[in-house]
Parts: sequence; structure tokens; C-alpha cells
Amino acid sequence: MMKTTLQRALASVPAMAAAAAMLLSGSAGAAVIATLGSGTAVKTVTNAAHFALNTAMASGYVEDGLLFSYTGSANNNGCGYAGVDCYGAPSDLSPAFSGNYMASSGNNAYISIRLASGLDFYKVEFAAGSSYLNLNGYWKTFNDSVQTGAGNISQPRGAVLALADAAGFDEVRYYAFSTANRQSGFSGAAIDEVRVGVPEPASVLLVAVGLFGLTAVRRQRTAVEAD
Repeated sequence: MMKTTLQRALASVPAMAAAAAMLLSGSAGAAVIATLGSGTAVKTVTNAAHFALNTAMASGYVEDGLLFSYTGSANNNGCGYAGVDCYGAPSDLSPAFSGNYMASSGNNAYISIRLASGLDFYKVEFAAGSSYLNLNGYWKTFNDSVQTGAGNISQPRGAVLALADAAGFDEVRYYAFSTANRQSGFSGAAIDEVRVGVPEPASVLLVAVGLFGLTAVRRQRTAVEAD
């Protein structure tokens, strides 16, 4: 006997639910995905920082629910802080830089990005710069003080670095070293135009599968009762 469209749809529910369950379980140990370019990770912005008011380059600076701090020194011998750098304009650090920005320098110095609430976030993009002429950035992500990811980027000039993790992180640290693929040494890190976005939870898929299944079962029961 040939299966009806409803029977085929009903039979597909367990497979769809299993796929959704695999997607959810996989997100618990999901890897951090790093990309370059504005909009490659963050589609809907929930928090954004431009550092326009942080003219004193204070650590512990909060803007739009984002908390920024740094190790090392914001002075950097007069280079790369509060909209002043050794190249003449912030855009020399990166095309994505404009006006004031956050910067630091020193041995293994980094800039930290968190939510002021302390909660996890799942997607972040920021203009990544360096006090060196070339960008050789290094990033780390953490969740509950446990490192969850790390990676290097190298560009002739600055770039927009995007990080995403379905499992979430509660801190991002950014460094900028003199040469490529370094994880330690003297760092001159600079960031600007930070954007945090909402996650795309797999739970939405599970809800959709559940509703589809309930609808199919109800229709099947209605058809049987009609017979």
C-alpha cells in the first residue's frame, strides 16, 4: 500500500528530532569559529561599543552593557590610545578604527571583553589593531575561567575579527604581537567598534520539530476518527 503524504511526514519526525538532538548535544562542546569581516558572525546586534567617551583610556570601562579591561599600560609611550597613535590617524591602525579606541601594551598584555552582567555571550565582532605596522593578533575565549578556544590572525593592516561559539563564552582576550603565530611576548593590542550579537539556538529547531509532530499526530487522529 502506498504511503500518504501525512504518513511520510509522520515517519520523518523521529529522524528530524534525532538530528535536532544531535545538534543540541554537539553545541555543548562546540568549537569557537573565527572569521574575518564585519557581519560574518553578528547579524543582530544586542550590545555595541565605540569608546567615544573613554578619552582617559580607563580600564574597567563600561559601554552599552559591555565591560572592557586590560593588562599592561594604556600609555604605550604616547602611541595608540584615546584616539592618538604614532601613525597620524586611528584608521592607520585599521580601516575599521574611528576616533577613540581601547589599547594597551606590555609583556603578554591583552584587552578583555565581557558582558557587564557576567553572563555568557555567543557572538562578538571587533576591529582588531596593533601598535605594530602589521597585524599579528592572537585571541583566547574563556568560560568560567576555563579556556575554550584560541587562535592567530595575520593581516597587512587591521581587520574585523569575529568569534562565535554555540556553547557561549564569558570573556574574550585579544593580544597583538610583532610576528605571526605567536602566543606570548610583547603585545600592543588595540580594539574598536565592538559588537555582540544574539545566538541562534538549536532549541528553536527542536520546538519546530515538536510542533510539526503534534500537528501531524492530531491530523492522523482526525482522519482515523472520520473513517
